[in-house]
Amino acid sequence: MCPERLHSAQPNRGLHALVARVAPWLLPLFLLGLMLSAGLARNLAVLMAAGGLVLAVTPGYPLDRLDRRFMLACAVLPVTYLLNMALLGWNARALERPAHLLAAMLIYLLFRRLGISRPSVLFGLALAGLAAGAVAVMAVGSGGGQGLMALNAGRPMGPFSSPGPFGNYSAVVAVAGLAGGLAVGVRTLPGTPALALLAITGGLMAALLSETRSAWAALPLMSIAVLIMPGRRPIPRRWVLAGVVAAVLAALLASELVGARLGEGIAEVRAYLANPGSPSARETSLGLRLLSWQWGWEQFLANPVFGIGLGNFRSAVAAAVTAGTLPPILTTFGGLHNLFIDHLTTTGLVGTLAMLAFWAGTLGHFVAARRSPDTDKRLFATWGLVLLIGELVFSNVGSMFASSLGTLGFSVLLAVFAAGAHPTTPARA
Repeated sequence: MCPERLHSAQPNRGLHALVARVAPWLLPLFLLGLMLSAGLARNLAVLMAAGGLVLAVTPGYPLDRLDRRFMLACAVLPVTYLLNMALLGWNARALERPAHLLAAMLIYLLFRRLGISRPSVLFGLALAGLAAGAVAVMAVGSGGGQGLMALNAGRPMGPFSSPGPFGNYSAVVAVAGLAGGLAVGVRTLPGTPALALLAITGGLMAALLSETRSAWAALPLMSIAVLIMPGRRPIPRRWVLAGVVAAVLAALLASELVGARLGEGIAEVRAYLANPGSPSARETSLGLRLLSWQWGWEQFLANPVFGIGLGNFRSAVAAAVTAGTLPPILTTFGGLHNLFIDHLTTTGLVGTLAMLAFWAGTLGHFVAARRSPDTDKRLFATWGLVLLIGELVFSNVGSMFASSLGTLGFSVLLAVFAAGAHPTTPARA
């Protein structure tokens, strides 16, 4: 190598080494940040994306077919949204959250090149579970307060300023901890059962106490993906005992909350079906969803190819409110609380097909990796499927990209699990 090229390569090698030293600590801290500090989570995601960018411009890391397929799946929605706005009207805010998937491509490259270890993920899940469980228990027990202890009808608000993502991702942490604890492999650390139990009990406690019904609906579906995980070991007897104790404690703390929320939901649906025009029936949590789905379907039928346009969504809702078709509270909503209705309304058949392509591409990535002979690859694939199953449920009672930090959590974890499941990602101790 000539002296000039050698001189220019030295800074790149030093920067690469720095990224390699720092990267293993970023994911555990990010998972903790999801439960305790929005600013910490965002800043760590930026650092991971920056590290991926460094490796993206470093020679010697060509993309293979699986890399390109995953990155294409991440890019299809943001690109389709850009096309929709170019045709029907621009709104930069409508791209803010979908753009997280573009950042996920860089985070994927970071861990795809450097590797990601099972213990690192489990440690992060344990931190997140411990933090989420403590926040939820203290919030309910305190009866109110500021910051992490703030309550809204008994629900911990925490860092999301909304109980939904807090409860949803607490459920993901719990089931991901279960998968990590039941997986087999030579790289399992002696402390794995303790880390897994912290993630399971803390995440489950937070999901129950958050009163987030989408999390409750997702828990059994995500758990099925773990229970049919290839090569998993039997559930240890001590886990069964610990699980029974945790379930009893959670039931004592959450029984009234869970019963009240379920009863409230049933009553809201019945009231809306009995009299959809009643303001008292329309302006409830589920009544608003049913009303907005009906309105969105009507907009799709009138604009089937490209929808009403992402850039026109808020003005269309405002016009419907002025006309008395929708209640004023819906002007504060960023979507229609359903993955399919949302896309049909705003992006039509074109955007809905792009959305389906995203899910097909990412699901295919993890389903294929579940057949790997490497136990760690199968575990990362299971983690990815747990995340996608959960997000499918969350998006169909909320919206895809419904909250900023929920989108951030989904995008970062999707990238990490996809990188870990790739057959040639380096193994780390």
